[in-house]
Amino acid sequence: MAVRVPLAMMLAAVITFGLFWTMQALVSVGYDLKDAKPSPRVEFVRLKRDSTPQTKKREPPKRQKPEQAPPPPDISVSKASLQPTTDFAAVTPDIDASAALDGGLAAGAGSDRDAVPLVRIEPEYPMRARQRGIEGWVHVQFTISRSGTVIDPVVAGAQPPGVFEEAAITAVSRWKYNPKIVNGIPVERPGQQIVFPFEMEN
Repeated sequence: MAVRVPLAMMLAAVITFGLFWTMQALVSVGYDLKDAKPSPRVEFVRLKRDSTPQTKKREPPKRQKPEQAPPPPDISVSKASLQPTTDFAAVTPDIDASAALDGGLAAGAGSDRDAVPLVRIEPEYPMRARQRGIEGWVHVQFTISRSGTVIDPVVAGAQPPGVFEEAAITAVSRWKYNPKIVNGIPVERPGQQIVFPFEMEN
């Protein structure tokens, strides 16, 4: 063991010395740059060609002459054709205005009629009654005004009480009528009544 260590150290020293000497020899060698061959150069040259510019003659477009419209036809109108040929005085009927007005008023005075329904809206089933499965009816009395609207709706009876009255009054208040006519004048029609059944669909 004592011999190997000195031998290894000597061998390492020899190898290190040899490497340094080799490097020194490589560095000391010089090259003469004059003997080196120059690298070839590539140049691009554009060749100019002799060319004479050509001039093009532009001719103005030829204008076409507009076609002449044909002359209007000569229409001769005689004075006699321009005069009216109908005698309005002869055509107008002889009407007695006073007699026509009197007859119309008399005919309108006799056209009496009762109230005619125009719009009828069914009441909405109350949500609470529908959820609980409650059925019943509401008896409503009302008056038809001279303008055809419903006034003074009153509940005359209901079963069960306190469930369907509000829905029935709301619906009948939105009804519309052609009012009752007496002697050509619209009048109120009291004493109208309706029974709303509230039944659930099976």
